[in-house]
Amino acid sequence: MPAAWAKCTARAIHGSGAFKTLLIPDLAQRQTNYDAWLPATALHPQARGSLCDIPSANFPDRADLGLWNIFANPDQPSVQPALLRFLNGKGRPRTADLLLPATIALFKTPTLRGLAHSHPYLHNGSRDSLEDVVQFYIKTSSLARVGKLRNAAPELAEIRLREEDIPPLVAFLKALNEDYE
Repeated sequence: MPAAWAKCTARAIHGSGAFKTLLIPDLAQRQTNYDAWLPATALHPQARGSLCDIPSANFPDRADLGLWNIFANPDQPSVQPALLRFLNGKGRPRTADLLLPATIALFKTPTLRGLAHSHPYLHNGSRDSLEDVVQFYIKTSSLARVGKLRNAAPELAEIRLREEDIPPLVAFLKALNEDYE
């Protein structure tokens, strides 16, 4: 599916601010119906993974929740100890049922090296250019500042970019490319 089509479809299906109101099961609900919520694996080949996919007109209940699909997932046992350490940080250890909501919309971010050669952008390929990505952050940081994003990282609300910042920022990001010749 072309990235531009996916971007337009997701916006048309969910609309502005709809992700914040999306029904997301807690750990107990997710565990009682693995196939309805988590992605398909060798142990659960019939799983639908509706919360690790891009929404479409035929499947408007889909969304990509990122780490939520992996954390406390019994089919991913080898990564659970590292995830628990990461999510608990230096604070008081919390249980998986308390940590799961914090994993919604968390994604591993790749390096910036060679960024200009790695389009489409974002975890789901929904942005076609670096300019589109910067514009996305201008909009989402504004939404985060007014509390209209679910689980927005505190740092996101601190991003204060303007339209006139786009060209110099994109030029900087393109300068991080490796010289492959």
